[in-house]
Order: sequence, then structure tokens, then C-alpha cells
Amino acid sequence: MKIFIRPILILFLSAFAATAQIKVTINATVQNINSSESVYLAGSIPQLGNWNPALTKMTELKPGYWSYSFEIEKPDVLEFKFTKGSWSQEAANSDGMVPGNNIAKVQRDTVLEYTICCWSKAQTVAFKGQITGDVEYIRGIGEGDILPRDIIILLPEGYKNSTERYPVLYMHDGQNIFDPTTVGFGVDWQIDEALDSLTRQGKVQKMIVVGVYNSKNRREEYSNSPLGDGYMKFLVNKVKPMIDSLYRTKPGRDYTWTAGSSMGGLISFMLLWEYNDIFSRAGCFSPAFKIDRFDYVSTVRRTAHKKKDFKLYIDNGGLGLEARLQPGIDEMVALLEEIGYKEGTDFITVFDPAAEHNEPAWAKRVPAFLIGMFGK
Repeated sequence: MKIFIRPILILFLSAFAATAQIKVTINATVQNINSSESVYLAGSIPQLGNWNPALTKMTELKPGYWSYSFEIEKPDVLEFKFTKGSWSQEAANSDGMVPGNNIAKVQRDTVLEYTICCWSKAQTVAFKGQITGDVEYIRGIGEGDILPRDIIILLPEGYKNSTERYPVLYMHDGQNIFDPTTVGFGVDWQIDEALDSLTRQGKVQKMIVVGVYNSKNRREEYSNSPLGDGYMKFLVNKVKPMIDSLYRTKPGRDYTWTAGSSMGGLISFMLLWEYNDIFSRAGCFSPAFKIDRFDYVSTVRRTAHKKKDFKLYIDNGGLGLEARLQPGIDEMVALLEEIGYKEGTDFITVFDPAAEHNEPAWAKRVPAFLIGMFGK
């Protein structure tokens, strides 16, 4: 019987290793909180609510000491904030200023300790669904492993009273680009207001903007991963043909564009690079070209057999996560120049050293993107 012990033990240990989870515990010593209030975590993974400020509630273990535990499947870099259930009340410094994201690189079972002294001042904001222009919705669209999600379509001024056809800009994180009532952080990209103003001034051509909502699998869908491949095929093979059939588009590659921020900036570049027969222009706001476990710079270097025909917008800020993204952006820009792309001709770069990694910062840079890429 002894001859069977070693194989059985090895098999058991292998199975255990394959299913082992990494346990993460986040503790916070909290001041200035009433007995009727609770502390929530909002962060970058589903276990932290995918940045929903009122989804992941911590447990008060004793007065003023809150805790939340969860498991992840593999080492990861976590980003998160503390809230009282709303972005109008998030953890702040002693001067009342809201700091950047908490960032933790987790490689093994980890306990993280934080102290919260203050909270941002609660403000009542009466959003009215301030969408400028006509929008339509397509609900619950998915395919295979790509989870169902909504799509919002912004139509150009005068669309319903003309027979004109229009270019299409496909944007990721669609719930964040037009409507302040659906954005996770309370401020949208204001693409609709910017387009309305710039087209009326004759500075930018009219277009249809398609906002594809994200899902709980956002990070994987927007990266060079199997789900990222699936998401790109979903856009190319399902969403685009559907939009072309329902609306008066100009379906050719010269009139098919894409844009997004952070991981959305990465997937925008990936679509431009891997589906260059479909997309001709891309806007990459604060793109995650190479950071932590994500590295698309190496993919471009490996697959750059010849210069592709496209126009590209790349921007970034200088604070918080933006500073961590900058080395990867610099490396990608240097590689593009090495391949033969020229700044000012093939691509545009914009840098705002005072900008953080958030929707208000991207909204501020939207006009530069629109004029630079689609200006008349």
C-alpha cells in the first residue's frame, strides 16, 4: 500500500495549489462617522464593487474599526477608495482634499490597515439626466463569454431630418460618457456637450457616438487576454454590423473610430492595431499600455511587421495612477517612432501634469481629442 501514498499526495497537493485563493483583508480605523452611517469600499475588481460606491459594505468589528475580507485567484494590483456609500462622501485628508486611489500590490495572503480621519463634504447634486442631444438605447447585448450590456447611441444634431450618413465613434465604458446619472463617479465625459458646441462652431465634423457599457469583467475584456479577444470580436462582428444596419453610418474604415480611457484606452489601441482593416483612428486617454501584469508594448514590438495606416491620440496626466502609467506610454510612443510613426502626422500626444486619473480630467481633454482627430 505504501507505493500509492506518494502519487496520491502529489495529486492532492497539485489540486490544492490549482484552487488556492489569496485572502485579502482591508481594515480601517475610522473617525467622524455617525452610528447610522456605514463604510464601503469601491475598487477596481468585482470583489470591491467595480467602483460602485455603495455595493461593498465593510463590517464594524468594534466601534470605529471596520473590516472587509475577500479572495482573489492570483496576485494583482488593487485600487480602491473608502466611501460612506456615495462619491459625495469619500475618505479625505485632514485638509478636506480627496486623495488618489489606495493602491496595494497583493502577492500572498495580506492584511491592509488604514486610518480615515476625515470625509469629503456631502453635497446634494440634482442630476437631470443632462444629456445634450438625441440618444437611443440598445439593451442587453452580449455574445458567448461577453456578458450582456447596454449600448447608448448619440445621434448628431439634425439626424432625424436628413438623409446624410455619418462616421461612427465607438467608445468603451459607455455609461460614463454622456449621462451623469449612470456614471460611477458623478461626472461624465461630456462628449455630448463638447460635440454639440464644436460642431455648431464648425470646428469638428458631425458623427454618431456609440457608447458600449462595461461589465464586471471590464479589466479582462479591455486587455490582451482571451476575454479581450472576445470583446474585440464582439464589437467587430456583432455591435458594428448592428449599428450599420440600424443607423445611417459610413461603414468604411476611414469613418470607423474608437476611444476610451485607462484599460479602455488600451483596448482602443488594440482594436486599431489588430483590426486596422476596420478602425482607422483611436483615442487613448491615460492608456494602460504597460503596467503591472498588462503589457501590450511587447505585443506591438513582436507584431510590427510593417507600418499600419492610422491616426492616434494619446494623453495622460501627472498625478496618482497617471504617473504610474507614464513609463508604459513613453515606451509605446518610442516604439511607434522606431517603427516609423511621426508625432504630429500619425499621432498626437497631450500631457497635463496637474491631471488625475478620473472622468473630470478626461472631460477636460475631450475637446483637444475631438479637434485633433476629427477637426475640419
